[in-house]
Amino acid sequence: MDGLLSEPTSWLGLLSSIALIAAGHVVNRYVIPFLKVGKRQKYATYIANIADEITDDLKAAHPDNDWLKYVDDAVDKLKLICGIDDIVARRAINAAVARQTKK
Repeated sequence: MDGLLSEPTSWLGLLSSIALIAAGHVVNRYVIPFLKVGKRQKYATYIANIADEITDDLKAAHPDNDWLKYVDDAVDKLKLICGIDDIVARRAINAAVARQTKK
């Protein structure tokens, strides 16, 4: 046992194992959550773009201001297309309607 720990190659192997464990910890702690946030931002952008398209189609189908009556249909359509929750779809459609009324 004394001969095993006194050799420089065993210490080098031990240090490389510790460095590999530390690198894995850093990647799990900082890099992976950063990449997940980027995915969520892309997904949110896609949802917003689809919501804008749905409200554009709704506005084109009903040129006068009564197109706001059909917002629930737009929410259902967005839920169907994206497979998201009702709350998320409603927020996206409401944001798209707010952008449409500003124009």
